Amino acid sequence: MNTPNRLESRLVFLAFFCALFLFFTPFEQGGPRPSMVPKYLAAGASLALLFPLAVMRPVRLRPPSIYVLIMLLLIVAHAAVIISGPGQFALLILADMSAAIIMYEASFHWRREFQAAIGWLLFFNVLFIGLQAVLFYGTSAGMVDFHKMLFGSDSRFSEDYLNITRFAGFQVEPGTYANYIGCLLAILLLVSEFSERLVLLTCASIIGIFLTNSGSSVYFVPLVTVLGLCLWRKKVRAIHLVLLATAIATYLLASGIVTHLEERFVNQPSDGSLTHRIEGMSAYWATSAEEKFVGIGFVNDPCVRCSYQDIGVLFNLATRGGAAVSLVLLGMLARLVRVNGLVLGTLLVMVPFNEKMYFYEPSVWLFVLFALTGPGYVAQRSKAGAAPWSPAGTPASGGRMS
Repeated sequence: MNTPNRLESRLVFLAFFCALFLFFTPFEQGGPRPSMVPKYLAAGASLALLFPLAVMRPVRLRPPSIYVLIMLLLIVAHAAVIISGPGQFALLILADMSAAIIMYEASFHWRREFQAAIGWLLFFNVLFIGLQAVLFYGTSAGMVDFHKMLFGSDSRFSEDYLNITRFAGFQVEPGTYANYIGCLLAILLLVSEFSERLVLLTCASIIGIFLTNSGSSVYFVPLVTVLGLCLWRKKVRAIHLVLLATAIATYLLASGIVTHLEERFVNQPSDGSLTHRIEGMSAYWATSAEEKFVGIGFVNDPCVRCSYQDIGVLFNLATRGGAAVSLVLLGMLARLVRVNGLVLGTLLVMVPFNEKMYFYEPSVWLFVLFALTGPGYVAQRSKAGAAPWSPAGTPASGGRMS
């Protein structure tokens, strides 16, 4: 692998960072019927950012990329031929999943720049949600809507939702922050070597996810914590485990999140998020055996306004694509367990299992690609003698970013 010069390193870092920002910062137009135009623009911009990297260092399709490419072709064929929809929607699926593959392959050529981009994006998300919390509790400014400042549409934060405040940073809503940043943190854990900087950033990211006080935060915080401990099991000490467990337990008790979730999911007659999941699953089970075999399709949901994507990415893929897509998913699962082992593989499967994302989102497919790679990515990086990313700038620059 050729060593990039300083200018190339910074340009590559910038391309990675901007593309990752588009991957992990979904935005939408306001109104009762939001347009899909922002998604098309984000997909096109991501490809424009990543295409030069594929030209500079030709893409070599590794086994994980081949798995995802097969899945991509099946989904596009299903959406274009079996249960067809608008042509631009098939192009959106093609663009998003292709962008994830290109970024994954390019990361092998620019490992340090890629990890630096993830680290900085996590840092900025933590910074903004932390600043939002400080301004809310420490000043009279109230809730500052950073999302509206960036994108022009209102964020769906909550100053008082069943006696708890839900922060979102510059994401569109608290649950979105927990899902997307939890996924991004899981990717960083998979591609990075153990270091004090990584531990600090991981802890800060976990606190940021907790600040959303969402149902997803209670799922993803323990998951990424156990994932990190599993990956670092030979590096962490007993005192680290005690401190981590104490910090999590203290937040759960002091923040009131446990009481809030009990009120939301147990004492209330119904919860919007949970109700949508139940309605979506009921609508699927009501379909015919033929529809289950062929798939209900990737274009339309089986129910009206039930947020079918909230049931989870794996459920969406299996039910929308039917038997053919389910077979590819089983092949991915087999490879996942083979390269990671049963315990780590199970933890990794739990990320897309409960991800509230659309099935074509490049963020979740980027995670799948690295999950299918396993710890071998870090092992290859260590063998190559690559230095860890530094928060003082892009790694290859050896100094501060200008």
